[in-house]
Amino acid sequence: MLKYLNSRRNTAAFISVLAASTALVAQDSAAVSGEKPSLFYTDTTFVIVLLLCLLFMVIAYFLYRVKSHLDKIIDENTEGGRELTRYERVIKPWLRTLNPTVASLLIGTIFGLTAFVQAYKFGITEVGVQKGYSPTQPIAFSHKIHAGKLQMDCKYCHSTSDKSKQASIPSANTCMNCHKYTTLRDRYNGQVSPEISKIYKAIGWDPESNSYIPNYKQKPIEWVRIHNLPDLAYFNHSQHVVAGKVECQTCHGPIQEMDKVYQFSSLQMNWCINCHKEKGIDLANNKYYEDLHKRLKIEGKSVYTVADNGGLECGKCHY
Repeated sequence: MLKYLNSRRNTAAFISVLAASTALVAQDSAAVSGEKPSLFYTDTTFVIVLLLCLLFMVIAYFLYRVKSHLDKIIDENTEGGRELTRYERVIKPWLRTLNPTVASLLIGTIFGLTAFVQAYKFGITEVGVQKGYSPTQPIAFSHKIHAGKLQMDCKYCHSTSDKSKQASIPSANTCMNCHKYTTLRDRYNGQVSPEISKIYKAIGWDPESNSYIPNYKQKPIEWVRIHNLPDLAYFNHSQHVVAGKVECQTCHGPIQEMDKVYQFSSLQMNWCINCHKEKGIDLANNKYYEDLHKRLKIEGKSVYTVADNGGLECGKCHY
């Protein structure tokens, strides 16, 4: 019994050390990168998870052997033996009536199906899905202040969202249209706001002389992209903003309330398809659909969706 208790203490100590070392590794990784990792997926994630699974399997087997040994000791030292569990009373005797091969296949099939269901669920809901992704940006730009409180038009900064496939990231010159003069010194004891100072440092602006520093080596502001579509999917901002008259909040959520931007929608294919099934086309105010509008009025139809207009064809997004 003492030997068992010592083994149990050693196991607990080992698990404690393992947990502590894992936490230290995570802290060190965050310190090196300068921020808390926002995504679970990395190049080494699979290897780490595999090793952890193997380690936990070894620990589970060791604890099972210890429990079996303890049960045996209790049985030997208890009159009438210990109270059997439901597994020992019902399931185990039933398994013994089966052929060992059949029992092994049955157990393996149950575990295999369970693992397959979990893997399938993980694959369709987690892999490549970054809903909620909110990386730390090089400058703490607040949409809540700019788009919310100041009511700046999204297209002022993202100026190509209605002209191009991409919604452009604003250059530092766009920021400087306001921040040549807006420095927030009144909030920082006469000093320029730390976040605005990062813009000045990137482009070489001297706020004291209100001029650019001569021969300054400018550096780009390395914004971290949040919304990432796979290469196999085609999406055109201008088509949705201009032709579809889709508001930014439809896809990006309440952006005007976000201090720190995060991915609001899943951006999965079923999310896009559902939108195409529900989004109606404005036929009455578009001459392109004049004949179609007349025909639908005769047929008594009042709603014509993007899906009705070919919005579910594979080639529209994948070609």
